[in-house]
Amino acid sequence: MLPLFEYSGACGGCGETPYLKLMSQLFGDRANVANATGCSSIFGGNLPTTPWSKNAAGQGPAWANSLFEDNAEFGLGIRLALDSKYEHASRLLRSISMEIGTELVNSLLQSPQTTEAEIAQQRSRLSILRSKLTTLSSESAKELASIADSLIRRSLWIIGGDGWAYDIGFGGLDHVLASGTDVNILVLDTGVYSNTGGQASKATPRAAAAKFAANGRNVHRKDLGMMAVAYGSVYVAQNADKPIQLGFFKKSYFG
Repeated sequence: MLPLFEYSGACGGCGETPYLKLMSQLFGDRANVANATGCSSIFGGNLPTTPWSKNAAGQGPAWANSLFEDNAEFGLGIRLALDSKYEHASRLLRSISMEIGTELVNSLLQSPQTTEAEIAQQRSRLSILRSKLTTLSSESAKELASIADSLIRRSLWIIGGDGWAYDIGFGGLDHVLASGTDVNILVLDTGVYSNTGGQASKATPRAAAAKFAANGRNVHRKDLGMMAVAYGSVYVAQNADKPIQLGFFKKSYFG
């Protein structure tokens, strides 16, 4: 699929951007990204340019940056807001079902949206809904027209480095993991605080030397993946020892 992370503005040889590019290929046309401060926020939102893009249909990721210490909570808030808008749009849709047609309304509300094909079908139904809404003059129809896109399932991604996930933002991250909310968490684990020059983080391996921690680390690195697994409801995937992706088991796992 078309990458919606167009280019790497990171340092030469950085291994973080390929994972963001892959995420954008899989989920980018409907992704919402909460990005912790750090390297990924610098190359991800270096205005006036941005590597995040959109496809020919105008669909692409919605990206926002938050601080080190509260990015997990920031992402959780976005997820809850998306869910709330979906519920509100659903209520409005039900309230005018007689004018819209119960068959279309039921199809919109009952769509599982667990595969790309199902999401494409939902978008087609949404186009029909928009056409019908233009013929209605009620306040409910006007309000629904403004938030109809909320009926498309969004993929929420909380992204940051190990300095955020293992250290400064870990308390909030653990709270989100314990909540059971439907989010995806991508930890770009470089094993050090990369953005501030190379201090050791709790992800730094034992005895590893960093630019500002030349004596090495004398304790074992934190095992964030196993800590998440302990909740019993979290899906954990890890690639080449890093980065880590955390998500939650639902009826299906499709972002």
